[in-house]
Amino acid sequence: MKPQVEKIFDDLDRYLDFCRIELRDFDPAHLYNKDNGNYRAFLNSLRPPRQWQDRGERRPYQGNKPRWDNNGRRNEQNFSR
Repeated sequence: MKPQVEKIFDDLDRYLDFCRIELRDFDPAHLYNKDNGNYRAFLNSLRPPRQWQDRGERRPYQGNKPRWDNNGRRNEQNFSR
């Protein structure tokens, strides 16, 4: 069998296993359809975890509650007087 066809069937088997384990609706027509929520969840499950999660650490420090306005600047004294 051609490698491209083997890849499609392997991806289909992995998608079927994901849907079966996560109790999601399985439809072979949704394979490679990024608009479908089930397939997007399947793609997210294939991504490697973040490095700080691998080590069991907390999330990196994001600052002291940074809040940004629509212009990308910090909201420090940005209220009308």
